[in-house]
Amino acid sequence: MKRFLVILLAVCALSACENVEKRVETVAETFLNAYYTTDFAAAAACCTPAFAERVLYDGQDVELPADLQQKIKEAVSQTSFKIVSVELDEGAASARVRYELNVPELEKPVPKALRLQLEGRTALVDGIE
Repeated sequence: MKRFLVILLAVCALSACENVEKRVETVAETFLNAYYTTDFAAAAACCTPAFAERVLYDGQDVELPADLQQKIKEAVSQTSFKIVSVELDEGAASARVRYELNVPELEKPVPKALRLQLEGRTALVDGIE
């Protein structure tokens, strides 16, 4: 019976870890989809308060010539990302999501990462590396 309980606890621990990783990956994917389609309000909703301010500040409208605005829209529509890995810290208080940014003009994907803060069942983006 004791052995059964140990096995059951191990399975539960692994399941909980997978759930946290999945939750982190979902938040990261939601953030990246919004951020790289320039929906900065939606991206900020996935962030810690301090980082949300920065995302909204970076997304402020700047007056640009019409031809430059069109080029930016085209570049954004062709840019994509792929999540490569989700790494939880030992205390499960933070996580790092590594991803590759695929920019049409570049031959190789650009390696990037997000930092996320974890608190209870909440995962919030805290920075881009």
